[in-house]
Amino acid sequence: MERTVITIREYCTYHQPVAPDFIQLLIEQGLIRQAIEETEPAIYFEELSALERFSRMHYDLEINVPGIDTIEHLLQRIQQLQQEVSVLRLRQLPD
Repeated sequence: MERTVITIREYCTYHQPVAPDFIQLLIEQGLIRQAIEETEPAIYFEELSALERFSRMHYDLEINVPGIDTIEHLLQRIQQLQQEVSVLRLRQLPD
């Protein structure tokens, strides 16, 4: 059976200096989803790119978790607005 998750302990071992407490804060903030691997907290593989992005924000740019949450919501809103603009442009094209 193919794995679809990585435990938080495994992730932190291979991605230092990421701490389990940081990942738990992201989970509590609703930025990533938690899974369970046997009885251990884990992360779904599809969450890894977001986790890596959030880790860079936190460890490289020194942005706290509430700041990361705000940035993520703003980026999602920008993406929604860009999609709306694209739809409106398509509607305005002459037949």
